Amino acid sequence: MHGAPPGVFEEQLLKWLVNYLPTFYAAGAALSISALMSLYDGQSLIKTATGSLACGILTLAVAGSLEFFGLPGSAVTFIGASIGFMGAEKLRDKVGGLFCRGQKGIKDAE
Repeated sequence: MHGAPPGVFEEQLLKWLVNYLPTFYAAGAALSISALMSLYDGQSLIKTATGSLACGILTLAVAGSLEFFGLPGSAVTFIGASIGFMGAEKLRDKVGGLFCRGQKGIKDAE
């Protein structure tokens, strides 16, 4: 950074990491648990990698919304592990079911 004293950027980066470390830990837990469960189930390496990444990204998305759902920020690791344990396919089915149910309600109202 131009004109800033030395070490300011590093200090800000460390503060940011400390604030968001539980979120990254939860995403890592979701990714690794999902990968291990997929390998245990005998899925291909490509399916394992893509499913694990999807679980990690979904955890990052949900982590920012915990307060909206009425959960404390300290529950992020539990949520991440749960997402990883369920896996990408089951989560896709559940989310798809929510949207289909919501669209059915909209069609019924018309």
